[in-house]
Amino acid sequence: MKRHLFMLASLLCLTVLTARAQMLSRGVSKELAEHRKAMISDVSYELTFSIPESPEQQVTGEAVIAFELTEKADVALDFQGYFDGECYVYNNKNKRKKISVSYQNEHIILPAKWMKTGGNKVALSFGCLDKALNRNRDYMYTLFVPDQARSAFPCFDQPDLRARFITTLQMPTAWKAITSDSRVKLPTYLYSFVAGNFQEKAVTRNGRNMRALYRETDPEKVAQLDQIFDDAAQALSWMEGYTGIVCPFTDYGLVILPNYQFGGMEHPGAIQLSDRSVFLEKNATQEEQLNRTELIAHETAHLWFGDLVSLKWFEDVWTKEVFANFMAAKITRRQYSRVDHDLNFIRTYQARAIAIDRTDGTHAIAQPLENLNHASLLYDNIIYDKAPVMMRMLERMMGPAEMQNGLSRYLNEHYCGNASWDELIETLDQEAPAAGVRQFSEVWVKQKGMPTIHTSYRDGQLTVSQTDPYGRGLCWPQKFLIKVIYDLGDTKTLTVDMQKPVETFTLPKKPDCIIPNLDGQGYGRFTLDDEYVSLLPRRLITTRNDLHRYVLEQTIHENYLMGKVTPSYFGELYRLMAKEQNPQIIESATSHMMKIVSDMTPEQRPTLELCMMDLLKERENNTFECRKSVLRTLGRNATSPEVLDMTQRIWEQHNDPTLSERDYMDMAYRLVIMRPDLRQQVFTTQRSRLKTQELRDEFDYVSRACTPDAAERMAVFNSLLKPKNRIQEPWAISTLRLLSSDVYSPERDSYIEPSILSLSYLQQTSGIFFPSKWMKTLMGTLKSQTAKSIVEKTLKEHPDYPQNLRNKVLEASWILMKQLPYVEPAKPKGTTSPKATAPRSKAKKTKK
Repeated sequence: MKRHLFMLASLLCLTVLTARAQMLSRGVSKELAEHRKAMISDVSYELTFSIPESPEQQVTGEAVIAFELTEKADVALDFQGYFDGECYVYNNKNKRKKISVSYQNEHIILPAKWMKTGGNKVALSFGCLDKALNRNRDYMYTLFVPDQARSAFPCFDQPDLRARFITTLQMPTAWKAITSDSRVKLPTYLYSFVAGNFQEKAVTRNGRNMRALYRETDPEKVAQLDQIFDDAAQALSWMEGYTGIVCPFTDYGLVILPNYQFGGMEHPGAIQLSDRSVFLEKNATQEEQLNRTELIAHETAHLWFGDLVSLKWFEDVWTKEVFANFMAAKITRRQYSRVDHDLNFIRTYQARAIAIDRTDGTHAIAQPLENLNHASLLYDNIIYDKAPVMMRMLERMMGPAEMQNGLSRYLNEHYCGNASWDELIETLDQEAPAAGVRQFSEVWVKQKGMPTIHTSYRDGQLTVSQTDPYGRGLCWPQKFLIKVIYDLGDTKTLTVDMQKPVETFTLPKKPDCIIPNLDGQGYGRFTLDDEYVSLLPRRLITTRNDLHRYVLEQTIHENYLMGKVTPSYFGELYRLMAKEQNPQIIESATSHMMKIVSDMTPEQRPTLELCMMDLLKERENNTFECRKSVLRTLGRNATSPEVLDMTQRIWEQHNDPTLSERDYMDMAYRLVIMRPDLRQQVFTTQRSRLKTQELRDEFDYVSRACTPDAAERMAVFNSLLKPKNRIQEPWAISTLRLLSSDVYSPERDSYIEPSILSLSYLQQTSGIFFPSKWMKTLMGTLKSQTAKSIVEKTLKEHPDYPQNLRNKVLEASWILMKQLPYVEPAKPKGTTSPKATAPRSKAKKTKK
């Protein structure tokens, strides 16, 4: 009996040790987070950082961490940096005592014997890792989302242990600084500080103090700060009106950063924004202005959705992003009265979401997460763009007033706290119990993919059927319009309410044309019988409504990707572009034209490039936005001698009002890649034009990829895999884009396997969007059978490759893996392009 008791005790001990080991694994496990949340509360951090002027010297710091414990127990702090083992606890008289602590798998373990029920306070000195500090020559900024605070200071790095932060920065005397608003408790991922050689502007809007730090020196761009403050003030006022809650963060601070790896980040009191996104070029298009307003509105909306009420665990990260985008779309409606906002919503969110949802790398909006060290892989266009589409549908089902009331209740019930998506759904379901909110969420949020919605006509019946591409039998509830067109101009608009897989309509006669999803309210891949699909491109010119024309163009392109529309569709796009005046349609059509061009063989491609060049000469299409879109596209991708000649003339003249200096930099890169004998001349001239050291540094970094020597390009590629060489992540992506240029085949195929095998390392040592951008940039123009085989072979040889990383690869390589048979395109009517010729010999030299 004693032996059995001993064995049972040993087994229990082993179970406890195993559970502890799992809990204290690297990163922050969900189990550890739940364990700490149950016993720890009222956290505060007093942080002192010593920041040397040179980025080569280490940032060090001291932390005093206070917290309440419900019971005496070991306490694990998360930390990845440098720690000498010295730790102090404070007694009731606020006197310090040195204690012994242990370090295990990125956790500092505070022994239970030094902890007590109630208030505890510990002090530690530490050295920071640079990975989240983003250090530059004379400035730095922190980015701790989603789990990088632990790389800079010891903390409880989980979102539901909100804390107060008191920050002291010891830095060069000439530097300016800004830190997160500390009057409201924040999760560690929302804490931030910025320090450096910045300019500063402060204003007051609607009684609120607003402040911006920036490095821009161009007076015309700096003058845009007033508009930036105005956009922020209007967004704040709108959010307060919609939610009925005054913004709890009294100070509104901005930091506008060069070469920022995100569009923005919502640190309260210290919102970070990309200078490329908010300091616009002199002749910025309405599209670019609208994008700036949406970005500022997005980050401002986060002050309520994400900052005031935060997620409990990062598997719900999309919950804060969906409302930031959903609210941003509403805010911009008020400020841009002449914009078709329904069209803009589809362009901004729906098209981007479908671009992932159509691939084998798609996933549900809601994704499980066992450890925060994989949280960065949750970020993509599903959570940013499909989620707002879903939310708009849910609002239509519930009603706008019910949605607004439910969101206001949710914010008030969880004020300065944390909440999950399921808790929000419970609140919304109570506001509109007849809307089927829970059932809607189960399909749209918790299941991956989208339906294929097919419309067919047989014997007087129009049938709309919805199928699940994964064979699960799911039905996505949604409403949309279908337009039926008869000869002599007779039309009929049908409202489809897909609450079941099939819906039928009786028609008096056979339609001459059918346009599915006319209003763009439906989400999925819309297809027709072949005879009707072939008629769709002809409707582009005759469709007068901008929204309908945009949606039609998107539907045709989707059918092109499915092989149901031939590349001769380029001719209809050409005719559309020759007359189009809507900049949002122009941007989309230009992208789709270039996709068709890239699908052509090298011998056929120049003809279509010349057609695009001819668009710049069309009288009816002399719009600023069209010229900019076409010039940028050709300037980065041209292969034909005539288009390269045009590009070279424009680059040499350097006076086109539609182009920015970065556009000229892109032209210079392309010219050197295609005409390597011009390398010294072009690069010397282009560098001399750059007015700031930051632009010159960027140019020197990126231009290395334009060497004609394949071995040198491989050396550049290998250097990008090292974290120290991609501190400026946008530069690294630009460099990879050039290394992956179409004219560098087949050498560029050699980047595929190391990229796939390094993806986990890239994820661990870079920003949250970098792994996806890396794979999309690399795979974007690949089309060889060899490249396809490398992807298949690499994934097959690594069956244990993590699924979330595999999804990134499958998403990025979808076009490559799903290549369709080539169909000879028809030449667009009315074009005057000269006969295509082979690329010049000097361009050919770059091809191996």
